[in-house]
Amino acid sequence: MGILNLKNTTANKFIKNELKADSSDKEFEVKIIKRVGVLAELSLIQTYDFTKRLSKGLNLEPEDLKVCLFDQAGKDTAPEFYQYCSEKDFGFFGKIKSEALNKFVSRDFDLLVNYCDPKLLFPKVIMLRSAAKMRAGFENEVNFFNDIAINVPGNDIDGFNRELIKYLQILKLIK
Repeated sequence: MGILNLKNTTANKFIKNELKADSSDKEFEVKIIKRVGVLAELSLIQTYDFTKRLSKGLNLEPEDLKVCLFDQAGKDTAPEFYQYCSEKDFGFFGKIKSEALNKFVSRDFDLLVNYCDPKLLFPKVIMLRSAAKMRAGFENEVNFFNDIAINVPGNDIDGFNRELIKYLQILKLIK
């Protein structure tokens, strides 16, 4: 068993332990969304940078939206104005080794939105380790940690964002 397989196995164990410890009776401290974290795959941002539309839809200033890009290939090719991470930034049991990534997950976001493929392992670890008050992402049975799970066909980012904004307006969390 290679070191990467061992990292994946122990990260999966961390996720399963979190699933067992999940308390679904969670109360939210969020009164209004002011700070948003975005976790997305590098390949998505390279083809379509949706962050300006998202910040406008959430009535946020650009500095209130922090983006972390996950590069599955680990090629270190992210645009320099975005934070970047890959599997290299993780140790055993999903422990984060990168200081920059630790800073991102410890930020007190009102909302953390995951645009990564639900099958990817390490973005799940980031979501679980995050100090965000509320989490949103694509609907998937393995993403039990999402407080808001949105079902959209395919990879319809604009549709996802419209639904997310609609739900947040219904909950009176955005103006």
